[in-house]
Amino acid sequence: MIAENDPENMWINLAGFEVLVLAETGSTNDDAKIFSEQVDGEFAVWAKFQNAGRGRENRHWQAAQGCSLTFSLVLRPGENEIAFINQFTALGALALADLLSSTYGLPAEIKWPNDVLIHGKKVSGILTEIIWSGSSLESIILGIGVNFKSEAFIQAGELRFPATSLEAEGVEIDSLQDFLEQLLTSLRQRRQQLGSAQFLEDWNQKLAFRNQFMPITQYQGKTEMLCPGSINTDGSLNARDQAGEWRVVYSSEFSDPSAGSSSLSTSSSEESSSS
Repeated sequence: MIAENDPENMWINLAGFEVLVLAETGSTNDDAKIFSEQVDGEFAVWAKFQNAGRGRENRHWQAAQGCSLTFSLVLRPGENEIAFINQFTALGALALADLLSSTYGLPAEIKWPNDVLIHGKKVSGILTEIIWSGSSLESIILGIGVNFKSEAFIQAGELRFPATSLEAEGVEIDSLQDFLEQLLTSLRQRRQQLGSAQFLEDWNQKLAFRNQFMPITQYQGKTEMLCPGSINTDGSLNARDQAGEWRVVYSSEFSDPSAGSSSLSTSSSEESSSS
């Protein structure tokens, strides 16, 4: 919830995007959804303190103030982009990976489908929400969080995957606003390649844990060891099981490999198809 009449709330322009800067809010994705009905065009909502952030499976968390970048970007896909709406999460992840690699020298990778890793640890998560009006696509909201300091996640309770921060990786960020502007610029550049062979190739090159067996939990609750191989144009993952069979995985999550394997299954999933 946005605090009304807060003098710290203001609109600024970064990298060609209008950005609503909030001193504090609950969820920038929720705010972006509300403003998407009131504001024309594409814009971002950036909260300096987010106290009720949401992740996948409606998980809630609170970011420590000043220790992370939390914002949501409202995009209005053009007709030539609608066929590639399943690539917009990767658009955010690739834009951040590009920035971390080229500007800060960090070996960023993408943990399918929506996290950015450094040295095998999560530094960023992305929540994508698609807004429809009947059968018409209204907007896509990219909610992005980046850990600047370790305090961003030490109060998060039990983590499902090991986390890190830019500070822990040797990078000090002096200005959140400057970093946000750099990220929005990177995203604009990457967006020009959306749907292209180059976009898919770069996405695959950044795929974390390729050719490594990892515990992967599907939304039916079943966890098994699968080996990521490649990503398809529709965003699905080609993965190999321990019997050597290839599947196409559409919705699942990598688990912490150090959590043990006592609950893992090695049998094939009935919902998966071969490739």
